[in-house]
Amino acid sequence: MTGAAHLRKGWCPGALRPMRSGDGLLVRVRPHAGAFTLPALHVIANVAARFGSGEIDLTNRGNLQLRGVSDDSYDAAIAALRAAGLIDESAQIEAVRNVIVDPLSGIDPARSDVRALAAAFECMLVDDARLWALPGKFGVSFSGTSEPRVGGRATDIMIASDGDRFAVFLDGATDVSCTVSRSDVLGAVQRLALAFLGFAANDPSVRRMRDAVAARGAVMIFATAELRVTSSPVQARIDPLPPVGLQVRGEQVFGVGIGLPFGRIVADQLDRLCEATAAAKRNDVFTSPQRILVFPVNDRARAGALMKVADDIGLINAGSDVRLAMDVCPGSPGCKNAMTDTRGDAQRLVEGLNGSLGGYTVHVSGCEKGCARRSAADFTLVAREGRYDLIRNGSPQLAGVGDSVALAEVEPADIGKTVSRFIMESAS
Repeated sequence: MTGAAHLRKGWCPGALRPMRSGDGLLVRVRPHAGAFTLPALHVIANVAARFGSGEIDLTNRGNLQLRGVSDDSYDAAIAALRAAGLIDESAQIEAVRNVIVDPLSGIDPARSDVRALAAAFECMLVDDARLWALPGKFGVSFSGTSEPRVGGRATDIMIASDGDRFAVFLDGATDVSCTVSRSDVLGAVQRLALAFLGFAANDPSVRRMRDAVAARGAVMIFATAELRVTSSPVQARIDPLPPVGLQVRGEQVFGVGIGLPFGRIVADQLDRLCEATAAAKRNDVFTSPQRILVFPVNDRARAGALMKVADDIGLINAGSDVRLAMDVCPGSPGCKNAMTDTRGDAQRLVEGLNGSLGGYTVHVSGCEKGCARRSAADFTLVAREGRYDLIRNGSPQLAGVGDSVALAEVEPADIGKTVSRFIMESAS
């Protein structure tokens, strides 16, 4: 059974350390090197349906989170996940295995294949007990392009590869990097993580790499890790669209991306996707921090069939869908801290936008914690006493703070017309 120590608020839950929420326990399952197998996804869907509410969230770290698991069903759920090889050896290892991998790496012929490096780094996390002291939200990402942020999300340490070069970046200083060979990547990341732990041990204000960069500077951190900053950092680029729909390079089809509306899927939908993919004879599914599942299908007809199934069951198969530009927390009643039904309210906003966000990003948060998105969005809706404050280019913590609020105390029922009109006028 779960003990009280496992149910504290404010951390990233795992499978071995679940978090209690408004609808039961959250049991988070981490992929290995950013991938699940189809049999593993079938198990996750089955466990979610049998021992939870059937609802599954895809988080902004690419993890799958089972909702509504009860105290009575928790042990059976863990046993089933463990039998499928989906549980780490210990809660300590689970807590630090926060690895994000470019979901198109290894299948897009224009990208470097960094998945094997990510898998080797996960093995390092298991073997080097010194790294178990890293904070539970400390993350490392591997990009198959020169852009260090995978899906636009920064992590504490970012590895970007554009061919044979590997550039290592730190959160808070993406204008500075060091260049290493493939054989030196893991050693560089290990030394940077240990350097961070050294700074954090001597300064309680250093909780993440961004804090260390602000306090000591990226150059000093690299130097402490015995790494030399390059004089000409890799020029970063951001992919213009999330990997949703048919993924093609030239005439070559290499995958299909299926987006989850506001990051949620139910067990039956996941099973349907897996069954449709099984016909394509591919076994792996890659997760994206943009809340997208990428299926490596290289046959155009089978890809079209998968996209049709996704459309039939209410999932996203077009990169232009405005829901892909929205980060929405679980909301009430799933979260005890949330003051509103964020997903229902976000859908009202979608309907009011008439299919266009003008390139803007939106964050809908049920409280001031802002769990669904770490960085500032163009528009952030924050629930406060059952209504919403709208903030431009700021964090949820600014709710109720004077001039930072563009619209105050918007009724949830008015989001569709009031907030959508404000956003569309800003875009014009």
